Amino acid sequence: MKSRGFGLLGIFVVTAVTLSLAMPVWAAEAPILQSLKGAEKARVAKLIAGAKKEGVFSWATNLAPVKAAKAMEKDFKKYYGLSSVKFRFANRKSGTLIKRFEQEIKADKLSVDVVVLAAASWLHSMKRRGNLMKYTSPEDKYYAPAEKAKMNAPGYWVADGQLNTMAVNRDLAGDVKLTSWYDLTNPKYAGKVLVGDSSRSETYTLWYMGLRQVLPKSYFEKLNAQNSGIMIRGAAQRRSLMAGEYWFGTTIMARHNWIAKKAGVKMDPIYPKEGTVALPIGSVIMAKAKHPNMSKLFVDYWRSVRGHHVLLSYNPLNSGRPLPPHKDPDVNKFILADDGIAPPLDRINIIPVDWSKVTPDDVKKWRAEFNSVFSSAPRKN
Repeated sequence: MKSRGFGLLGIFVVTAVTLSLAMPVWAAEAPILQSLKGAEKARVAKLIAGAKKEGVFSWATNLAPVKAAKAMEKDFKKYYGLSSVKFRFANRKSGTLIKRFEQEIKADKLSVDVVVLAAASWLHSMKRRGNLMKYTSPEDKYYAPAEKAKMNAPGYWVADGQLNTMAVNRDLAGDVKLTSWYDLTNPKYAGKVLVGDSSRSETYTLWYMGLRQVLPKSYFEKLNAQNSGIMIRGAAQRRSLMAGEYWFGTTIMARHNWIAKKAGVKMDPIYPKEGTVALPIGSVIMAKAKHPNMSKLFVDYWRSVRGHHVLLSYNPLNSGRPLPPHKDPDVNKFILADDGIAPPLDRINIIPVDWSKVTPDDVKKWRAEFNSVFSSAPRKN
């Protein structure tokens, strides 16, 4: 009897071990899988298994500071159960990154898997040349505001927004009410308005091109006649407004308002009723990415509410999807509120621009017009 009892116990133990081995071990390792079901759970589990084999992931951006990138890496690894995957990250200016990627593509020695970049014309060029991987994330369906503004390229990327918009130093201008771009042409603001220098920046050229869809050339001619200044670098524009050299900016990113506020300067963004230009920020996978499983998981994460909320703890970004309140009330009030620094695009009037049709010749055309309009403006670095 003892022998039979031992045999039954042995069968039970073997069966239990066999069943435990058959069960997906990732259930305990990857918290994300606990919230998924069916085919989507199987899809993500397969990607996680592939990512573990890859072991490495490389991405680059001109948007996330190092602290934000580190925080996202830590949260991503925990959420997807990929603690052993090694991350490589590069944060450079868009022009620097584009030049590097073009050289790597030409040499067929690509060093990056995922790129997050505010460079619409280059992204569309990459798509046309077959240098981007087709991938539709489950998060893409939430980017309707960006789609309405013609910022997405379905199957390749959905977009958040880089907004260069009006800003005011309220320590100097006080509680003045600004609702329109035309408010800046008030004679009492002569010499107090700063414009991004399109002659040396494609970003500001595209800003000018977008605004010209809703504002006539004569509007900008009036700004120039009122002794508005033009300046190339965003950080220099911020410092100029903070120092009181100018009261109003027209091409100020959310990040610069954020830095100013942290420094104790009451610098607020204004989203005029005529509309604001939003340059698409695309998160894309390179066609020859060496780590496709990790790439797809990270793109899912970047485009998710969770990924956005982690980033917003360190850096403001106008989300292309609606966002629920942040768990940190200070972040929510400071950044995401309707009167905050970086509300999602669904709360802003975005001027639709068909970015897929913007060509280098368009950039040359609008830059030439800008230069003719602001030919007499004082230029500063």
